Amino acid sequence: MLNTLRTGVDRLLQAALVLCFAVLSFCVLWQVFTRYVLNDPSTFTEEVSRFAVIWLSLLGTAYACGKLEHMAYDMWAAKLSGPALLRHMQMVALIVLLFVVAVFVYGGGKLVLRAHEVEQLSATLEVPMSWVYACIPLSGLCMTFYQLAILIAPERFKAPDEVKDALDHAEKEIAA
Repeated sequence: MLNTLRTGVDRLLQAALVLCFAVLSFCVLWQVFTRYVLNDPSTFTEEVSRFAVIWLSLLGTAYACGKLEHMAYDMWAAKLSGPALLRHMQMVALIVLLFVVAVFVYGGGKLVLRAHEVEQLSATLEVPMSWVYACIPLSGLCMTFYQLAILIAPERFKAPDEVKDALDHAEKEIAA
């Protein structure tokens, strides 16, 4: 059940990240085209690309959090194994969970509500800024889910072994 739910959240985040990246790519290409070919720069692309980068960054952070591919200090964890490593993962997950709930979910939720109450609009497109800010609590909810999953079943999460992966890739390249 947990793995199925985790796979679903992973796929939703992947789709959102692909969409954000596609929007960002389109905006950049359109801006270059309109500026240098048409000599009439587009006005909306700067703002849309900025919003796409914000969503891409925060949702990407949530996705990396679920894959244990986020930036981490792992010298201590690398020396642990078995139950000690699982307890360490749970302790880190608890600390991250507390931070994410307080800052992203609660603080981000308050920011979204405040922007909605004052009807704050973006400068160029005049879209509600609460839509832009919504990625903060949304990414926080995703990170909260992943941290709870680590607390429940840390053995189902495995940090990538980047050195081993790089060596395996190099061996395959040399053999080919």
